[in-house]
Amino acid sequence: MIQFNYHHPTLKKIQRRQAVRFGVPALVFVLLMGLLVAAVYYAQQDEREGNQAKLIADTLWARQNIQFQMESLTTPLHALANDSLIYYSSKLPLGVSQLIKSSGELIAVFKDKDLETVSYNQNQLKDVDLQPIVNQIKTEVDQRVDSRLGGFIGPFVRHGRPYIASVGIGLHGSSVIVGIIDLGLLLDKELPWWFAQDNEVELLDAGGSTLVRQVKGKSGLGIYVHTTSLDLGGLPFQLRVNSGSEGPKLFNYGITAALAFLLVLLAISFFMLWRDSRKRLQIEASLEEERQFRQSMQDSMAVGLRVWGLDGVIRYVNPAFCKMVGYAPEELIDRPQPLPYWPVNNTESYRQLVERVMAGNAPPEGFETVYHHKDGRLIDVLIVEAPLKDTHGNQVGWMSSVIDITDRKKSEALVAEQREKLQAASRFALVGEVASNIAHELNQPLATMVSFAQAGMNLSQRGGNVEMYVQLFEKLRDQAQRAGRVVGSVQNLVRKRKPMREQVRLGDIIESVRFSVNSLAVKYRVNLQFDLGDPALVLSIDRIMVEQALVNLVKNASEAFTASQRIRNVWVLARVREGCFELAVRDDGPGFSLNNTERMFEALVSTKPDGLGLGLSLCRSVAEAHGGRLKAEPVPTGGTCFTMDLPMALIEKVELVDVR
Repeated sequence: MIQFNYHHPTLKKIQRRQAVRFGVPALVFVLLMGLLVAAVYYAQQDEREGNQAKLIADTLWARQNIQFQMESLTTPLHALANDSLIYYSSKLPLGVSQLIKSSGELIAVFKDKDLETVSYNQNQLKDVDLQPIVNQIKTEVDQRVDSRLGGFIGPFVRHGRPYIASVGIGLHGSSVIVGIIDLGLLLDKELPWWFAQDNEVELLDAGGSTLVRQVKGKSGLGIYVHTTSLDLGGLPFQLRVNSGSEGPKLFNYGITAALAFLLVLLAISFFMLWRDSRKRLQIEASLEEERQFRQSMQDSMAVGLRVWGLDGVIRYVNPAFCKMVGYAPEELIDRPQPLPYWPVNNTESYRQLVERVMAGNAPPEGFETVYHHKDGRLIDVLIVEAPLKDTHGNQVGWMSSVIDITDRKKSEALVAEQREKLQAASRFALVGEVASNIAHELNQPLATMVSFAQAGMNLSQRGGNVEMYVQLFEKLRDQAQRAGRVVGSVQNLVRKRKPMREQVRLGDIIESVRFSVNSLAVKYRVNLQFDLGDPALVLSIDRIMVEQALVNLVKNASEAFTASQRIRNVWVLARVREGCFELAVRDDGPGFSLNNTERMFEALVSTKPDGLGLGLSLCRSVAEAHGGRLKAEPVPTGGTCFTMDLPMALIEKVELVDVR
């Protein structure tokens, strides 16, 4: 059974439902992502702070160790300065040598103010001249001796290596011991291997310039760096440690990696769900737009639409159908038979009609019937039934297209009545047209016969001979026969019969026409000129019809001149073009005045005050009867040219024969 829902969610409702459907999951996802980012950030900050604190502690420990080592080195030197007074000269070098061996950073020891060499580290100063070092520190050593204050001097650099000198002053300045300490060896010895492997260590002077850089393992990455001051016997230094450790990684922790993986899966799932839902929203919106479009189409249609269920009950009607029968949808939908728009006295036949429709026996071209409007009047309708199927192709009912044909029925009846009246009028007009055509065409031969009769009377008064009377009677006979043939030709034209063709020479046709229009030329003072080309040309035509058409054209051309025109020329032309024979009548008159040249060939259309409008119509009929046409063209120099082509007239040439 078909179900019709009249209340559908609008597009805005669909969008709001979509926003609610995905708003909460999107908010939860954003919160989880923010929580994960915060957790990772704080974990990294904690790790970074821990690593920095460890580096600071290790740096302070290294500084303390270096300072302790320097104190443990300078104390024996100062003791040697005091003890040198009581040592034998042979024992002092021995003590100094042992001190140099025990401390690798002490590379040379000098005594007295002249800085006499006591001992030096041969491994470090092999092939090295000590005199430049003595010269470099001599001045500062003298100042220390004069002030009787020991301590450190430097730093100074020789051959790219930094040194400091420890000056020991004996009691009352009586002795001097100067020890040269290699700062590079000091760092190399005093820093443990595990510290040197993980860090890049630099020893800077007071101005920040690098004196020693030690890289045994990893180079410093600049992530964890700490610089501390280093005081070596009153000399200011800086100790900078640059850790080779990398910063905290994003996935250092398993829980962080697991959460990130789950969030990625959640984001992928959410994106796929959002995309599918977005497509569904678009489809729903498209369906809603299409439904609204179809509904607006159904509501705006002038054709009534009605849906039958397979049980013969109405399931849907559109506004046009309701307007047609005068009932509201709730008065028709799901209502049992008989339906309110059925005529009361014929419900059984309508019930049988519905049964035939449900059985599929309704004619495909439709059928006509009568409905009863709610206001009591009867309306004629045309109904076309079509099967209604669902999306699976199963028939679920019938769709009826109902058209109100009441006005059309009335119009058809009125048209039929008018048609009968027009047929009667046309028959009467046909009789009048035939009579007018015959009268029009007989005017010329009858006028000629009157002329011949008047000529006979004149001959009788003058006493004419017998031969002249014979010729006159022959011409009267020819004109009488011509009048009879004219009547027959007009009848054939009116009855649309084929022309009675005969073979005739072009010269004979023109002579007959010349004879018929001579009186017209004299009457209208027209100069007739004939251009026949080949007069021996034989044509297969209806001679009387063609001659009468030429006479009519010459007559029209002669009557077309205005009273002010003194030179009046009319040309009759005959020529063959591309296998087609043409007859033309041209004048140098004022030309035609009709804008539409086709109208001048219609019957009863004339530009002359006393014209019947039949001459050109008959001429066109003659041309069409011979398979051709008649056309009118303006002449550039002034005037009009009427051309009648006869495509089936041309036969052959024959020799001119005198038949008189």
